Amino acid sequence: MYLFGGRCNDNADECLPGIYLFDLGTLTWEQIKTYGSAPKTLHHSVAAVGENIFVFGGCCHGTIVDNLFMFNTVSESWVPIKTSGSVPVARMGHKFAAVGEYIYMFGGLSVDGIYCNDIYMLDTASLTWKCFEVKGEKPSGRTYPSFTAHHDKDIYLFGGLHESNNGTIMLKDDLMKLSLAKMKWKMPLYFGIPPSCRYKHTAFILHNQLFIFGGRNEECDFNDVMGMKLINPSDRQPIMKDILLECGIQGISNGFTPTKIPKVKYHLTIPHLPRISSPVILPEVKVQDQSYTSIHKEAMEKITSALVLLESEFKKIDLEKAKLAHAQSAFQLEKEEFTKQYKAQQQEFQNLLEKHKTQNEAWLKARADENDRERKEICKLREEIFFEQKKLKEEQQIVEKRNQQLISIMQQFKGI
Repeated sequence: MYLFGGRCNDNADECLPGIYLFDLGTLTWEQIKTYGSAPKTLHHSVAAVGENIFVFGGCCHGTIVDNLFMFNTVSESWVPIKTSGSVPVARMGHKFAAVGEYIYMFGGLSVDGIYCNDIYMLDTASLTWKCFEVKGEKPSGRTYPSFTAHHDKDIYLFGGLHESNNGTIMLKDDLMKLSLAKMKWKMPLYFGIPPSCRYKHTAFILHNQLFIFGGRNEECDFNDVMGMKLINPSDRQPIMKDILLECGIQGISNGFTPTKIPKVKYHLTIPHLPRISSPVILPEVKVQDQSYTSIHKEAMEKITSALVLLESEFKKIDLEKAKLAHAQSAFQLEKEEFTKQYKAQQQEFQNLLEKHKTQNEAWLKARADENDRERKEICKLREEIFFEQKKLKEEQQIVEKRNQQLISIMQQFKGI
């Protein structure tokens, strides 16, 4: 943890020199030796991105500046940074919030005496400034608020100070949220008692709770820690019911409503049977009967030889046809067996689905009955508590009435 800046008396016009390092493991402080020219401003803003620490703006010897410095924690050196884009005007009392490689800036008092409420973003990779047109109801300009990032979604603004033209100091205790996705100001919903008006405080978010520490107002310095639970939009309705009940607002029904069992669709997707092609049946070869007459013996012998050869070929074809018919018959039997097995599996799946449906509905019914019993007991206990509260109030009124009577009697004795 690095410590830089600050002052030890209100009359100082520049910050204390040096950078200190606090080792969280050994719990020891050490002043480190740095290189380069360090800024001497008061009321600047600081943010850390990776191994670099950025310092912008502030006031030095009564002059408000717009300088940007970067301190590298590895080389332990200061470097003045030149930026581009929509560079913000010089200011003091503003706040930084780092989100990834970006640094968002809000508020501050400009060199013209204007309390700013604009939003700037510094891209630390390209060293470019960008000014946003933010939607929603904007917060008033102020100095020394807290500007706390929540993951990479929102930045929470709380407190701060604003001085009017006639010198009237107005302290802030409003809480607003900047949605980075929509770049819009929103009024967040929280659970808890908000802190009193203050400025120059510290804020951090832990486990969806915004904690506020320290700060000051016109009368004193604070050393308290206040926590506010940040509520997600999906949790607003049930938490609002609890808040209204705690406040004694009876706008919410205390009656018992049976638990609704969810409707579950049980659907069995039947896959298509695989397409099985039948084996190709060879066409029968038709042989036309031929009658030959020849007067030449040599021709008859050749024809006889050809017929013998043709007969042997026909025998081969008949043998192949017999094998093919046997294969077709075996294939048909295999197909019937597969279809039978497939239907048996589908029936088994259907039985398992029906069994699961019955067990699931029975389990849901049992959980609903158990939930109903618990809710009935809670409703009964709530009614008993309300009855006891009413009874205690009546007894309190009786005691107060008797107390008034005793006071009246004592006054009469004093008169005697």
